[in-house]
Amino acid sequence: MPEPQQDARLAALAAFLQKAPALAGIRPIWVDNLPAQPFSAGLFPGGRQPVALRADLLGRRRMRWRETFALRLKLPHGRGSAPANAARLRSLAAWMAAESAAGKAPLFGNTDPGSETLAALAGSLETAGDIGTAVYCVTLRAEYTELYEGGQI
Repeated sequence: MPEPQQDARLAALAAFLQKAPALAGIRPIWVDNLPAQPFSAGLFPGGRQPVALRADLLGRRRMRWRETFALRLKLPHGRGSAPANAARLRSLAAWMAAESAAGKAPLFGNTDPGSETLAALAGSLETAGDIGTAVYCVTLRAEYTELYEGGQI
């Protein structure tokens, strides 16, 4: 069962992705589910890894986290669809990079928002069905910092 903070991060990320021009026509973005119909999307939790831990003289600790998510898209698959699907994935990655650089991506940490990043790392064909649809998977990565005080870690 996901932790409450992870649920909030998934919901914030799904709402953010709804604004992506590359995902126009794909509504809604489900959390932890991928419906069977074409032009649907599901956002799934990946994992969260600590990247760095720093402590200051006051006993506060800053943990840098890297968290991954999988965005699965059910898209048409057949003759001539591959270039359009690849263009959609590239467009999504470019949009996410621009939104993250502009500070418009959702914030996951509780300190140092200027150092947060959100990126679409890789997109690939995951499965192709024989009914004219395929599932593409895009790995999303968020890096953020959380501040812990008074022995919270």
